[in-house]
Amino acid sequence: MSSASLDTSPPVRALLDGPFWFIRHGQSTTNAEDLVAGWLDAPLTDLGHAQAAEAADALAALPLASVVVTGLIRTHQTAAPLIERLGARLTPIIEPGLNERNWGDLEGKTLDLRPGTFYDPPGGETWDEFADRIWAAAAALRVPAPALVVGHSGTFRALLYKLGFGKVKPAVGNAAPVRFVPIDPPPDGRPPWRLEDLDGTPIPIKPVKDSAA
Repeated sequence: MSSASLDTSPPVRALLDGPFWFIRHGQSTTNAEDLVAGWLDAPLTDLGHAQAAEAADALAALPLASVVVTGLIRTHQTAAPLIERLGARLTPIIEPGLNERNWGDLEGKTLDLRPGTFYDPPGGETWDEFADRIWAAAAALRVPAPALVVGHSGTFRALLYKLGFGKVKPAVGNAAPVRFVPIDPPPDGRPPWRLEDLDGTPIPIKPVKDSAA
């Protein structure tokens, strides 16, 4: 067999069948103004664009084969510098099922009017509806691996919830890479995944008390 006939394309697998990378979008206009964004299609600020460029510099050294964005422009703008850097090496995928939570009547309002992260807003998605949507979209994704998901803070929390971490409110910095890694064999009494930062340092995830939700 000649070397020219060898298939060097990256393996395609279900997203949740192995490790993947995740970053929250760069700072958006609603982040900067302390507003509830939800499905509002808020673009990045100048700082958000700078964060996206910095993330591209950090991620370019990884052997990424695909990048998954949501249906909202702030994730597209965050992924753009990385796609420009890596070009044809990356397969771009748009998955609106990973969109931020629909916060209904609270969208565009100040964050202090939201009673809590897991509150069920009038006119929007309940927490369980949102988490189920995120999980269904993630479970259905087939991606060239390794993959990067560019999502939202809500996307991140919903994935953790469905992976067995409970209701958590980890600090999710704008455009800060996090690696999801399955644990094999799965441990008893603990989630079967761990999280790492870019240099491999474990990220502790602790559930919140109901009163702090």
